[in-house]
Amino acid sequence: MKFDVLSLFPEMIYGAFREGIVAQALKEEKIALKVWNPRDQSQDVHKTVDDRPFGGGDGMVMLPEILNKTLSQIPREKSSRVIYLSPQGQKLSHQKVLELKEYQQLVLICGRYGGIDERFIESFVDEELSVGDYVVSGGEIPAMIVIDAVSRQIPGVLGNKDSAAIESFSGGLLEHPQYTRPQSWNGKEVPQVLLSGHHEKIETWKRESQLSRTLERRPDLLVGRDLKKPEFEKACEDLGLRHRIAVGLVHYPVYNKGGEVVSTNVTNLDIHDIARACRSYGIDRYYIITPAEEQLSFVGRVLEHWQEGRGIQYNPTRKDSLINVRLARSFEEAYLDWGEKDALKVATSARQISGPKPVRFPQLREIALKKPVFLLFGTGWGLENTFVRSMDLLLEPVWGRSPQGFRHLSVRSAVSIVLDRLFGSCY
Repeated sequence: MKFDVLSLFPEMIYGAFREGIVAQALKEEKIALKVWNPRDQSQDVHKTVDDRPFGGGDGMVMLPEILNKTLSQIPREKSSRVIYLSPQGQKLSHQKVLELKEYQQLVLICGRYGGIDERFIESFVDEELSVGDYVVSGGEIPAMIVIDAVSRQIPGVLGNKDSAAIESFSGGLLEHPQYTRPQSWNGKEVPQVLLSGHHEKIETWKRESQLSRTLERRPDLLVGRDLKKPEFEKACEDLGLRHRIAVGLVHYPVYNKGGEVVSTNVTNLDIHDIARACRSYGIDRYYIITPAEEQLSFVGRVLEHWQEGRGIQYNPTRKDSLINVRLARSFEEAYLDWGEKDALKVATSARQISGPKPVRFPQLREIALKKPVFLLFGTGWGLENTFVRSMDLLLEPVWGRSPQGFRHLSVRSAVSIVLDRLFGSCY
């Protein structure tokens, strides 16, 4: 693997790799590194490499012609990738590192000051990479991170051929805890299973520890992973974590199309479809909230039909889907009935409403592992604003891809989408 770096400060790059694993890999010629200074291509007495941006703005922009001349000096391998280190790029991940190690050559462009001319990026850069959602003084330190991370994946760079395969993130999980001598230190003991010599039990412990640590510290890494449900549930149990979620479908106070505060009717679809979604995603309780006695009576008759009446012989599984449905005359009544006194009250809305603290789906997913959450959905044209402002959090709206900005989802669709975004990928 060859690393070619365009940088105004070559000694920053060379200096970082005079010691350590990468230095040894360079010495043994398992990788190669060369830094190219754009100032060497500048023809004026000041060795100018940047200029003020058109349209004004902070900082100086590196000149495209100087960068082009520098890039053209670099001998290119058959399999080569030109990367600009930029906070606007795709975030570097373990998976991306594994992709990059398959190239014979990485050409890393280090910006400085106000960045580089966009026309150079459009003409010569294959991709932009970021090392995190923050800004540093230039691309040199991010380039060092890329070089170090990719080098570790090159065969022979690490002393132990299995090291790269068992490090944190290699399997999508954080690494399990490590212990060495002495067996007892500072009043703490090494887990007995590691001293047992039973390889199968040790491997099971390591896997469970990885999952528990990831769940506790970086639950975002579990999203989209194909985890066995018993394995996930055991990790949650070990940490005292589980999703404690109640869903409330509010029929008052909500708005009608004219902006008036009204009480809406409960529909048969509201009962069945949302109940099935809640049951599918492991929701503790589904509350249908309405102050109208005739509506409560209607829902009661529907539930009785499917749970105790003739509906059982037509669709026996429907009884199971309705098992967690409850009725309440108000949100306060539902909240008390659930019994989770410290539950966070989270409203949903397609509108932007000031008041409650906004929360995004990944944040709420993590919160819900540690605190009970009561999730409220409005019928009609949405929850009334004062009611929303009485909540603890306001979940971000569900955004689609309609170019016209159309997002008039039925409440049943919204509930299913929200539940899937929050809990559908954890198993």
